[in-house]
This record gives sequence, C-alpha cells and structure tokens, in this order.
Amino acid sequence: MICWPRVQPVGTTRPLAEAVDRHLAIHDGVDSRPYRSTGAPVDAFACAGLLQVTDRILTAGDLREALSALAPEENRTRSGIPPTRHLIWDKNFKKHRSACSERFQLAADTTVPTFRRTGKGGLRRPSTGVGLRPEHIPAFLPQALAEHHLNFLSAIAPKMRRRSASVFLVRRARGGSLDEAAQFLGINPQGKRNGYTQLLNRHLRASGTARDFEQALDTITAELLAGPVIDYQRRREALATWTLEPENWQHILAQLPVLTSHRKPISDDRRRLAVSAYIWTRATEGEPDFAPCPPHIAPDPALRAVWTRERHNVFHWLRTTDYQPYYGALKPLLEDHAEHLTKVIDRR
Repeated sequence: MICWPRVQPVGTTRPLAEAVDRHLAIHDGVDSRPYRSTGAPVDAFACAGLLQVTDRILTAGDLREALSALAPEENRTRSGIPPTRHLIWDKNFKKHRSACSERFQLAADTTVPTFRRTGKGGLRRPSTGVGLRPEHIPAFLPQALAEHHLNFLSAIAPKMRRRSASVFLVRRARGGSLDEAAQFLGINPQGKRNGYTQLLNRHLRASGTARDFEQALDTITAELLAGPVIDYQRRREALATWTLEPENWQHILAQLPVLTSHRKPISDDRRRLAVSAYIWTRATEGEPDFAPCPPHIAPDPALRAVWTRERHNVFHWLRTTDYQPYYGALKPLLEDHAEHLTKVIDRR
C-alpha cells in the first residue's frame, strides 16, 4: 500500500486503479493515522488491481530494477519521502524476509539498507547470492574494468573510483562495514579509510546514480567470476614483509643496458626496496600508496620517508618509459619477476 500511486504505472487498467484509489481514500486518515495493511482489500476490484500490479513486478525480467522504481533514491538519500515511510519500507522487508523467494531477496538487497543487517544498529550481512568471495577481489580494481563500467563517475578521481569499487565489492561479499572492508584489502591510511567512501556515497546521492553504481558492481562481479580465480588475500599475506632478494636484484641489473648518461645508477639498495613495491603491486593488484614498507626500516620515520620518496620516483619513471629507456628495459624484467612470484604463491 505504501507504494501507491507510484506503483500504478507498472500496469493495471483504469477501472482497477480507480478501485484501489477509492479503497485507500476510505481508509487513509482513520484515527489520524496513515493506513498500513499487508492484507488484501475486501473490495474485489481493488484487490484485483493490486494483485495485477504485484504479478507484473514479480514476473519482470529485471526484478531489481522493477523494485527500484518503487523505492529508489530515498532509501539512500533519506529524501523525497518522510523518514517514517523509509522506516516502513525497511521494517516490512525485514519482517517478511523469510517469506520472500531467493530471487526477491537478491533483488531487494541493495534497495533496502537494513534488509541484510544482523539486527537494529547491527552490521551488514553478506549480500545474498553474490558468488564472489572477498579474497578474490583485487584491492585496486583493474583499470580496464573501471574505465569500462565506472566512467559515469566522472566527478570522482579515477584512483578513488577503483579503490572505492573494490571496497564496496568486499562489503557485499563479507558483510560488515566499509571500514572493515578497507582493512581487509590492506587499505589503511590512518583516519582516512571512510573519507573516500563517504565522498562517493554523497556523490551517488546527489547525482541520483546509486542504482547505476549497484548495477556496475553487478557487472564487475560477473566479469571477475568469469575470469581466473585468484586469491589476492593469500598473495598480500605472502608478500606482506617481502622484499626483492639482493641476488635477484643483481641478476635483473645484469640484464640492463649500460648506462651512458651521467644519471645516477639505480643499483643501490634504496632502489631495490623501491622496485620491491612495484613488484608487489603487480603481484597483488594492489595500490602503490599501500605497498607495505620493508619491516626493517618501517619503525624509523626518516628511513621510511626516504623509501616513500624513492618509491614515488621509481613508479614515476616506470610510468614514463618512453622518456626513460633504462627504466623501459627494467619494467618487463620486474613484471616477469612478479609473474614468477604469483605462480609460486598460487601453487602453495
């Protein structure tokens, strides 16, 4: 009843719609309270009108889209309808969950925020029927997927799109909060984990693209499921304290061309630690900013600052190999080593 007349365009005849209008007009405002009922109207025409609309919703090819038309942005923005109506939506879905089909639960999963919580004020449950486990989600969504599915978020920086999409995917898969999803992925800037997801949520609410974002996550999930199953969490754990071994670094350096310019050579140990971060990003599909600092220098702020600076420099040169032929020769060697590492870790 709370969806009428918004549900009317889904499809019913004019006489049946008028019968529903008359039924609600009789009951609305009784005892100064809005009419709420889950029972069928006694009037046969009003009952037929509601059943016809219900049938067309439930037999829709895309049930999620059909439901979103009834409770779209207001369940995210808390605007457009009084807050009490938002609560009615959530309470009714939650109350009748056990009577819903799995298809209906999955479709309603992103329409009603409290539909999958453990209780009042509780954490989110994992989304129904996702199929994608959290460890199979890369911490930094591959650029090709982001460009293909998230370009409508042009107001959000590309890096933030990729990072945020991975966090939202993990929350779908494991439940809990966005902060916990970020920690699971190793995204851990102190005090900043929630900032970018809040920024994205505000943008989705203001632009009315919340449903587009959920549909993009659906498509990304399907593409990840269609690809090879990769345990990114295992890779992150295996490489959490790893650095490129000195002997392997020297072996890589021996394959590089002779440096003819006066530029400082890259053979020192600081560069070895910096290129370790690059290999880590390739092996784990992680973000450069969250590459783990080598444990023997992490406690020292001065050494950590030097490592961070060297890491930024090396990543910059590896991104501009057209102007840095020496790094152009180094880059495929590092990527080959990353591929070797992933094969060793995945076989364990």
